[in-house]
Amino acid sequence: MKKNRVMPWWGWLAWVLTIILGIVAYTHLPALVVGNASRMTPRLLIVLYEPAIMLGIILLWHVLWRIDPKKKNYGSFWSTYRYVGGVIVVCISLVYLTVIGHALKITSIRFAPTAIGIMFMLIANILPRIQPNWWVGFRTPWTLSSTESWNRTHRLGGQLGIPVGIFIIILAWILPTNLVMRLAIIIPVFLWVLITVVASYFYAKKE
Repeated sequence: MKKNRVMPWWGWLAWVLTIILGIVAYTHLPALVVGNASRMTPRLLIVLYEPAIMLGIILLWHVLWRIDPKKKNYGSFWSTYRYVGGVIVVCISLVYLTVIGHALKITSIRFAPTAIGIMFMLIANILPRIQPNWWVGFRTPWTLSSTESWNRTHRLGGQLGIPVGIFIIILAWILPTNLVMRLAIIIPVFLWVLITVVASYFYAKKE
């Protein structure tokens, strides 16, 4: 397990590119930009917000596995752990690209939930590979106390995650623009989590 390579190179590259994009976009944005809930937001905050979140996730990804009580399990899914972190960072960079493009009136805000839908599909595809831990995956009292419940829950989550991602993408393009960033993501993800969490209880109870 290469402890110095927690975040894949393409995750770091996505972060660097967002910094460059932000610097270029800053000079072209008006002093105040229409942000969430149609509020006017200073352009500096628009430019720095997502890159700061990305850096936070990168740094957090270097810490989480080190303080996990189940740290010994990471060796069996180390590449998957790195992959999930990289996908999340790249997804945020795509959302950032959409936000900047929307502020410059060159892209539709609908591309942001589209990127999130793709992220769910990519993560769902490898979800069954994740081994018991306290930070990544469906962590419920039943999955953390039963390896069988953990494995079955993550297989189910992986199977449901791909159609959930597709559903998010569909909603992103059919819902009214003012509802896209909320309902297109909240409804599918809520159903996905609810079904999977309830299933984890029954898996553990059956065992």
